[in-house]
Amino acid sequence: MSPLAPSNSPTGNFRSYLQGVGTSSFAQGLQIVLFPWLLVGVLGETPERVGLAQMALMLPQLLFVLWGGVLSDNRHPARHLLRLYLLYNLPCFLLLGALWLGQLSYGLMLVFGFCFGTITAFVQPARESLLSRVVEGQLQQAVARASFVQFSAQSLGILLAGYLDHIGLMVLLAGQLLLLTLSGWLLHRSLGVLAEGPARRRSSTWQEMTSGLQLVRQHRRLRQLMMVVAATGFLGFGLYLVAMPLLTREVYQQGASFFAWIQFSFMFGVILSNLVIIRLVGRFSKPGRTLLISLLLRGLFLLAIACHPPAWLLFVLVTMWGGASGVAMMLGRSMTHEESPQAYRARVVSVYQLALFGSAPVGAWLSGHAIAAIGVLPAIGLLGLLTVIAALVAIVFSDLWKQRDRESLRS
Repeated sequence: MSPLAPSNSPTGNFRSYLQGVGTSSFAQGLQIVLFPWLLVGVLGETPERVGLAQMALMLPQLLFVLWGGVLSDNRHPARHLLRLYLLYNLPCFLLLGALWLGQLSYGLMLVFGFCFGTITAFVQPARESLLSRVVEGQLQQAVARASFVQFSAQSLGILLAGYLDHIGLMVLLAGQLLLLTLSGWLLHRSLGVLAEGPARRRSSTWQEMTSGLQLVRQHRRLRQLMMVVAATGFLGFGLYLVAMPLLTREVYQQGASFFAWIQFSFMFGVILSNLVIIRLVGRFSKPGRTLLISLLLRGLFLLAIACHPPAWLLFVLVTMWGGASGVAMMLGRSMTHEESPQAYRARVVSVYQLALFGSAPVGAWLSGHAIAAIGVLPAIGLLGLLTVIAALVAIVFSDLWKQRDRESLRS
């Protein structure tokens, strides 16, 4: 049994949860543009150093996300999230102070990225665990709605960041700080009435950290799901973070506005796919098969982008890439929630986060070196080809392609 009883008031609580997710995602949209553009457009860093900085931002996912899952399972999730969101003030004030004093440097960006990423490693499993406590019934629908709000808000943040030259960097960063603080309060309110249960005797932190890994290892479909998610993070997410700003600067010779529109196109595709799921599809009867098809399509879209299409077609391809990614993210999250027991859900979700974002730092670092060695477009084509191969191998050999009823783990 979980130490915390789940909420029975999904309407009000879920609305507050969505408000918190939307506010946080708006701030994340700003971050998606500002962090890489500070590296590429302001500091003028090389592909290798851009990849290393993105690795510093994502590396804490690999180091701390399992610990974050343990802490989330043993604490009131909403109050825990409020404290974590308040901690975002530290790296944000560090970056604001450096810009105010004119001391922005690559080393400071590494420190900011690692600190910001460390907090995020604890936020993500807690926020995902909170989702299953504030909804009842159809998890795929709830995840699709949360994803729709998340990526819609991110898109607004990305569009706003595209006006960096007109609004000013200091104003955008200060707005990001305020949004993160507000998000913590909203998420706290979503489950603020939850009563603490009696304290339970806990095993060692290391045993609790590895318990999620053991659950995934013993569950065949969850294990295969995490392998597909890891391939997505390694081959797709890492490439996206490094290649897109460099594609903007070196291939299309454009600036921050063009980069922001690439980011918006991707988010727009994610939004469209989740809107279709909410309004038309409802629920996928074969989620594993749909997940693998989306992986195959993403590889094909990358191969098309590697052919150096005109700008208008690039935006179309990135939108389609985002659409396939949106379906994959919704299915990966919902399948993880459905297959895992409530008492250990944050820990299993932390394994999902580890698979997705833990593999991304290595992918970002290797993408930077691949771009430096063979160029932006050939590197995108190579990783697109590897994505297609990974999808075909999973289709042939994994159980995810086969139709089967949901298999639930027992607590």
